[in-house]
Parts: sequence; structure tokens; C-alpha cells
Amino acid sequence: MDQPDRIQRLLDPAYTRGLDARSLDDLRTMKSECADVEHAVSYYRRLAQARMEILEAERDRRARGGDISELVADLPSILGAEPGRSSPTGSRVASAQTPDIELRWSDGREALVADLTLANLPDLSGADLDATTERLRGFERDLSEVRRALHGVIDVLEREIAARQVAGTA
Repeated sequence: MDQPDRIQRLLDPAYTRGLDARSLDDLRTMKSECADVEHAVSYYRRLAQARMEILEAERDRRARGGDISELVADLPSILGAEPGRSSPTGSRVASAQTPDIELRWSDGREALVADLTLANLPDLSGADLDATTERLRGFERDLSEVRRALHGVIDVLEREIAARQVAGTA
């Protein structure tokens, strides 16, 4: 995935080098920035997951020969949280708390979660449905990797902040 510059900067090993020379305020600002970006990445990831589930439900509907109204009626259950899965919002639908920042990938992949595919769902060919699902699946997988990496950076920053608190230098 061709990541936004902001994500690349946060995930660059140089971002967490020399933390001992930084002020506590700097560390907190760095952690806050990482958390903001992680929130935005998670938001895009939830949107991608929800779209994949709708597309998969459409594929199932077509295989059964059902009517589009059945899919529309099933949307609440399609987008509901799966049993045993934790979802911060209680559903696959992105929370009302959208991120304060917007991420743009140079390859335009964010458009996968904002395009008119769902509005044109009945008109999509099976091949288009499959191709869009695969692109979303790849995007979601990449977002998951970025999310894990951001959590690693946040952990490094939290450990440095905690070490200073223990040492009494916070």
C-alpha cells in the first residue's frame, strides 16, 4: 500500500529514535498524533469491512436468486457486530465519531470506502463485485498491518512516558 506521508513518518524508525532527549510534552504530543492517525486508520478499516460484508451478502443474494429488497432489509444484521467479535461501536458501521484527520493514499485506495459501488450494487456484474471485494479485502489487510505498526509505536512512546514517571522525571 502506498501510504500517506503522515503514516510513513510515524512508522519510520527515526520517529522513535532519541526519545530520551525529548521533553515529556513532546512525547505526549507524539503519542496523541499516533493515536489520532490510528483512529483514522481504524475508521477506514471498519468502513472497508462493512462494505465487504455488504458485497458478500449481495453475492449470496444473487446465488439464491433473492430480491434486492431482501438485502436492504438484512442490512441491520449484516452490519451488526458478529457474536464473539469485539467492536468499539457495537456494530460494523463506523461510529458517529469520525476521525478529525483525513488520510489520502497516493493510489487513491480510500475511494474504495467512499465510491458509489453500493448505490450501483444491483447493476454490478459478478466480476465487478468480485474485483471490488478483493480490492477491499487487500485494503483492509493493509490497514490492519498499519494499525498494528501504529500500536507498536504507541507502545514505545507509552513505555518511555511510564519510565519517566517511575523515575520521577515526568
